[in-house]
Formats: sequence, C-alpha cells, structure tokens
Amino acid sequence: YTIKVEPNTVLEFSYVGYEKQEITVQPNTTVNVVMKTSVAEMNEFVVIGYGIQKKKDATGSISTVDSKEFNIGAISSPTDLITGKIAGVQVTSSDGSPGSGSVIRIRGGSSLTASNDPLIVIDGVPVSNDGIAGARNPLNSINPNDIESFTVLKDASATAIYGSRASNGVILITTKKGKSDQPLTLDYNGVFSFNKLYKQVGVFGADDYRSLIKNRFEGNDNIISMLGDYNTDWQNEIYQNSFGQDHHLRISGGLKGLPYSFSLGYSNQDGILKTDNMKRTTLDASINPKLFDDHLSIALNVRSSFIKNRFANRGAIGAAVQFDPTKPVYSDSTYTVYFTNKEGENDSLLTNYGGYYTWTQAANGAPVRLATANPVALLNLRDDRSDVNRVITNLKVDYKFHFVPDLKATINWGYDYSNGEGSVVVPEYAAFAFDPLNGGGENTYYRQRNKNELLDFYLDYNKYFEGIESRFNIMGGYSWQHFWRSNYSESGNYRRTYNLSSIDDKTELYLVSFFGRLNYTFKDKYLLTFTLRDDGTSRFSPESRWGLFPSIALGWNIIDEPWIANSKGISQLKLRAGYGITGQQDIGQDNYPYLPKYSYGKVNAQYQLGNRFYTTLRPEGYDSKIKWEETTTWNLGLDYGFKDDKYYGTLDFFLKQTKDLLNFVPVPAGSNLTNYLVTNIGDMENKGVEFSFNARAIANKDLTWLIGFNATYNVNKIIKLTASNDTSYLGVDVGGISGAIGHTIQKHSVGYPAYSFFVYEQVYDANGNPIEGLYVDRNGDGQINDEDRYHYKDPSAKFYFGINSSFQYKNWNVFFSGRANFGNYVYNNVSSANGNYERLYRPEGPYLSNVTSDVDEAGFQTPQYLSDYYIQDASFFRMDNIGVSYLFDNLLSAKDRLDIKLSFTVNNAFVITKYKGLDPEIFNGIDNNLYPRPRVYVLGLNIIF
Repeated sequence: YTIKVEPNTVLEFSYVGYEKQEITVQPNTTVNVVMKTSVAEMNEFVVIGYGIQKKKDATGSISTVDSKEFNIGAISSPTDLITGKIAGVQVTSSDGSPGSGSVIRIRGGSSLTASNDPLIVIDGVPVSNDGIAGARNPLNSINPNDIESFTVLKDASATAIYGSRASNGVILITTKKGKSDQPLTLDYNGVFSFNKLYKQVGVFGADDYRSLIKNRFEGNDNIISMLGDYNTDWQNEIYQNSFGQDHHLRISGGLKGLPYSFSLGYSNQDGILKTDNMKRTTLDASINPKLFDDHLSIALNVRSSFIKNRFANRGAIGAAVQFDPTKPVYSDSTYTVYFTNKEGENDSLLTNYGGYYTWTQAANGAPVRLATANPVALLNLRDDRSDVNRVITNLKVDYKFHFVPDLKATINWGYDYSNGEGSVVVPEYAAFAFDPLNGGGENTYYRQRNKNELLDFYLDYNKYFEGIESRFNIMGGYSWQHFWRSNYSESGNYRRTYNLSSIDDKTELYLVSFFGRLNYTFKDKYLLTFTLRDDGTSRFSPESRWGLFPSIALGWNIIDEPWIANSKGISQLKLRAGYGITGQQDIGQDNYPYLPKYSYGKVNAQYQLGNRFYTTLRPEGYDSKIKWEETTTWNLGLDYGFKDDKYYGTLDFFLKQTKDLLNFVPVPAGSNLTNYLVTNIGDMENKGVEFSFNARAIANKDLTWLIGFNATYNVNKIIKLTASNDTSYLGVDVGGISGAIGHTIQKHSVGYPAYSFFVYEQVYDANGNPIEGLYVDRNGDGQINDEDRYHYKDPSAKFYFGINSSFQYKNWNVFFSGRANFGNYVYNNVSSANGNYERLYRPEGPYLSNVTSDVDEAGFQTPQYLSDYYIQDASFFRMDNIGVSYLFDNLLSAKDRLDIKLSFTVNNAFVITKYKGLDPEIFNGIDNNLYPRPRVYVLGLNIIF
C-alpha cells in the first residue's frame, strides 16, 4: 500500500479484537505491521439468553459458530450448517431425503420419555419442538442462507435462564441484519447439486437368485416353477440420480442510518428415491432503526416460508430388498377377481392392478395379501403431497432511559404461525390397497394449524463503579408464552364409502415465567453469575405447576493476574465453574397429563342397544401429581490461548443428573385405567469431557491455514427406574423391530445406558460360525428363555469428534469438514429380517422373496431376531464435505465492489466403517431400511455487489 503523509505523521492501525498500534513514520519509508491479539480488549460479544455479553465475562459453557465457519455445500436444513463443529453437540441427519430433519443432542439425552431435543430460540422467539403436519422438518422454514450465527448454551449456568425448557441445552439462532453504515449490498448465492446413490443393500441378483432357489429346493418343481425369466434390479428401479437447485438473493444496507435486510430464497430438490421432491420459497425482512441518540432501538423481523412436498412411499425401500428379482416391473396381464358381495352373491371384478406385476392367488386372482408389494407400484400409485406455510415475526424494542442511561427496558413480542395440510391418494386398483368388496385404495386429507405467541418484558441495569473496580449487570423480567394447536383429518377408501374416520381436536399450553440474572465482575478478573427462573406450566396441576430453577457460576480470568499477564506464550486463560438446575415438561402432544380423560372407541368397539350402535368412551390413564423432571448440571471449564491466540480452545468437564424422570412405565393391574402410564419415576446421569482446539497454523499475506478440532467423551447411565429398590425389575422394553411382531431389541435398565440392546448371547462353532438357535444359558438353569437375555452395547457413541480445515492461498481455498463416532452399535434389522433361507419361499402366499447376500455368512435357516450376532460395531468416520473455491475480487472500481466466488464441493464424500449395513449413522441404533444418504456434488456461485 502507499499513502501520502507529512513528516512525523502518526498512523494508527486497529482491528476488532487486536491491539491498537500507533506508529510515527517519515516519507519514503516502508511500514509493515503485525497485529497482536488484545486479550484485555477482546470485547467480542456472545449471544446469551435475553441479551449479549462480552466473551471475556462469560462464565458458562457457550459455543458460537458464525456464517464464516458454516459447513458448505447443498445445505437444506439449518442444523446441517453446524454438524461436527461444536464439542458436546451431535447432529445426526434423519435420512437422505431432501430437507430431512436432524436429531440434535447436547451432552447426551436427559430424559427417557420426554423430549431430548434442545430448546431453539430464533431471534429471541423460543419455538416449539413439535413437528408441523406435512413438514419433513419444522426448522426447514428457516432458510440456512439467512442465518448469521448459532450459539449453543450447554451448561446450567448458561441455560438456567430458560428454566423448565433447558435440560437439553439451548440453541440461539441469530439471522442476518443490515448495518447502519453499510452501503447497498446485493448478495446472490446459487447452489446446483447432483445427488448420487453410492451404496445399496446387498441382495442376490436375478441369475444368482435363480441358482439359489434351484439349489435350495432341488426336486421341488412347484417352487422352482415360480421363478420368472426377468433380470430386475429393484433397487435400481426405485432410486435415481437426482438434481437440486437453491437460489438466494439478499439486499441489505443502511438507508440514512436505517439498517435493513430483505431476502428471497427458492429451493427445488429431488430425492434419490423416485417421486420424492421438496420445493421451498422463503421471504425474510428486517429493519433495525435506532432513534433518540441511540436510546431507542427497534428490531422488526419477519420471515415466512412456503413449502410444497411430495413424499415418496418409503415402503418401497424394504420392498426393493425383498422382491423377487426374476419378476418384471410391469405386466400386461388382466385378472378376474372373484368375491362374495355384500348381498351374499358371487361377483367378479376385472383389473390389471395399474399394469404392475403383482403376486396373485391362483384361486380368485386377488393379490396375495402377505406378499411383498411391487416397489415401483408403491411409489407411483401413492400420491402423498403437502403444503406447509409458516410465518415467524417478532418486534423487539429496547429503551435506554435518558435520565438513567445505565438502565434499559426491553419488550419482545413474537408470533409464530404455521399451517400444514396435505393429502394421500391411492387408487382402488392398487394391489397393495385392493378391496373388491368395499372398494379399495386410500383417500386421506389432514390439516394442522399451530400458533405460538410470546411476550417478554425485562429490565437490564449495567453499571461500572470505578471506586470498587466492579461492574454489576442485573436483569429481571417476565415471560408469557401460549401454544395452540388444531388438528383435523379424515380418511377412508378411495371413494370414501368404507373405513371412514375423522379427527377434529384442539389443544393449548401456557407457560408463564419470572426470571432474573446477576453478572458481577471485579477488577475484570473475578466473575460471578447467578440466575433464577420461576416457571409455571398449564401441563401440570396447580399443586405441582411451578418450578424454581437456579444456577450459579464463577469465573477467573487468570491471564489478567500480574504473575502471568506478561507471559509471552499464554495469551488467554480463564477458569470457569458452574452449577445449576433446569427442568423438563415437554412430554409430546399431551397437554393435559394430570387430568382424567376419555377417548372415543374405534368403530369395532361400539355397543349395541336395540337397533342402535353407540360408540364407547374409554377412560385413559393419568397422573394427577405429575411434575417437572429436574436436571442438575455441574461444569468445570478452562478457556485457553497461546502465542497471541494462534492456538486457542476450551476444555470442559460436566456431570448431568436427572431425577423424577418423566417415564412411560407399566403399572399394576387395577391400580389405574391403563397398563402403562407417564409419571415421575427414575434417575439418570450423563458425564463426560469436551475439548476444542483451533489453530491459525499459517497466517501471512498470501497464505492462511486454519484448523479446528473438537472431541467429546460422554457416558450415559440409568440410576433408578422404580419408586423402591426392586432388584427383580428388569426395566422397560423399547426399540421395536420389523419382521417379528411385538418384539423389542432394547431395554431401559438400572445400571446401563438408555436404549441398551437386550439380546441372547450367540454360540459359535470352532470355525467362528454362529450355531442356529443355540445361545448361552447365562443363568445356568438348563433352559433358554427371556431370563438368559443380557444387556449388550448401546447405540450412543462414547467418543465423538469433528475436524475441519481451511487452506487459503491468495484467492484459492481448499477446505474440508469431517467427524467420527466411536463406540456406537447398531442392530442390523435389515439382515435379521431378510438374512435367512426361510424367507426365500413363503408358503402363506405362496410367493418368493429375495434375501440379503450375507445370508451365507450366518447360514441361518430361520430368523434369529434376538441374537447378539446382529449387534454390530457402527463406529465411523464421515467426510461431510470437501471442496475448493476461487474468489474473483474487486472486479469493478474501488468505489463499487464486485466479488464473484466459484466453488465445487462434495458432500458425504466418503465413510470409513466396519459396519456391514448400508450406513452406520443410525440415531436410534436400529437399522430398518434407512432412506440412503446420497453423495452430493455441488457447484456454488456467490456474487456480492
């Protein structure tokens, strides 16, 4: 750079977070300045509950990821932006469908029956975790391009200000805003993606299948003659390479000091499962004026989304694994179906089942009810669509009193409204919904409306007293929130003449809270935070409605001590310790668990009096004394930095103890009106360690290399499940599996992690092959029964980490982001249901069925659903994204900026694992025909003017 100066001119160099430097210069001299991190002046702020705070003064475990650090590629859900980025936070996508949701766990789950999802707050509005009818993911209504940052509050010191809703952590989402001094800026971001299925479930191809049938049923011509002459790869028939596009235009700036931001987004994504599609249009607007010499601040945010979905029939995934590969997709055959009509007369119906091959009964041409349905017919003959509209708006007004400038009043009004409606139509000739007597098919319509109303009012007093070198920040307020939901649905056969049913119900929930917080800082070194929230919920009875949730935390900025302040190696060092209690009252759709309720019985439960039939009312179980779950969290943390924060990070130790678990437990017969009841019984704990490390390994004029790494170790254990110490009680059965009606594969038991697998111990021969039907008699009573089942592994990873890197040379940037899970296990239900020879020929049809190609490894003739043979190590490393970009900058004059960035990214680039199934990343640990996650090739275009 060059600059014209007079002799002895003083140049001042400054940058946010770095020490200000003043240098006296003479003409014709060269001045190069290396900026130094200013720990004493690190006034970067972090978002906290009901406010912001200097990062230096924070005492809680808080992590922030801003837009510069987000994951890159085909991002359709906001949570995908931070996958693998934060220690202690696991984000697991539900599947590979477009716009699919994610399961988020912060430091493990704190509940067994109640929600384990974190509270999500969008620009100050806490939103409901309940889904929206017709929506794949309630967070899809927020366009990822509109998000500025995620702030995750993890320990009770940070979360207790949200009281009864914070046991599972809090995620604060801040959207992008304009700036008062910003010129008119146009920012376009375009993403074009190609989705490819990179792995299929291993099954027998047509030729190998014919050989298998002939060998297994040699001499049985009746079975062999059922084979066809076609070579159909059913998985190829239902999957496709698909395309997606996403466009986002944002206009922002400051018009005469008025910050504004407006954006329009459009996304169109096809799934790799045929007939699957999501279209989304989003509108976002915000203005943030400041008036009366900045004493009055107004923030108005309005964001809306309009989503159209077509859902593919996921039953086709399992059907494609099982359907006979020697049969064709389509058939020209026409069938005469014989049946007895309602008048008792013989009747017939002519049909071709839509032109799709169908297993039919030889006697009357009707479909074989228990046979696998044609996978392509399942996709093409089911029209499942929805429209979801959502508007989230909030108006926040801050007034800093003229006569007491240290006192600020805030009013925050929020409104979240969503409307989801959809329909499912299956024609009456579809074989999988065929009913010649009553008229088959399906015709369903549903609609749901949700309202979330919020009103917050709080005062904030912030004052520094020089005489005692102390700063007091005192905040207190009131919050009122109302949730209302209306459900309506009607369904029947295609013509709406049979099996009619309808639901029309409304429900609501109120939350009322009083809260306060004290932040005290002494000499900028010693920190104290105390919070208290008193929550009331209409979910519980007046006697147990209110809950008090306190927290306290201490911090020590060790780096400011004289004996370490001048250390050349250490640039940041802070010790944190916190304790607090948070609550849980989110038990799903039931807003009245303490009230006695009656529900209408089904059509076949009517009672006849004379010639009239009356629908019965059935009492439901309830607990009049149900109350909050309470989670106590202890946290000890250290923030560190070395060599002017060239290397920095955090280390946290935590313990979460939950008591009075909201648990779904069996009750003694006659003691209530149901066999199971949601009540407060049980204790559970999570304990672990979090570590994060970031490095500016190289930082000079042309070359920058940034590295990030985070790791978490977490152990979950159930401490108590019954009111008394009943050692004979094994626990609660959970984890239903397919293939075996009524079977479960997991159990909640004292002394074990939640959702531990509960199985038989398989016996193996001398060659290491499992012996069918032979299990270890663990209790030595000479017989094999349920008492010989044991707890073996669980689906939660004990250790997981994330890693990311950005290597920039001039205008080139090469980047990647990946993560790993270790110690997580998965029950391979695809193989346990299909990996046995008995499945080849089904006499109840009769019909033929394909099996998984690993059937020869086990050699099982019959299913062995409860064998630990199918509990498989699912540890993995996944490269979430890897790519390269190039920036064409300063393409216009110095006055008018024009930058264009091109990027190429591969999402889900590869997975390293020993798991034998399709994908090791299964949240609940039961692999049952997962919608595959595709590999995505992404071309990105970003234009800033």
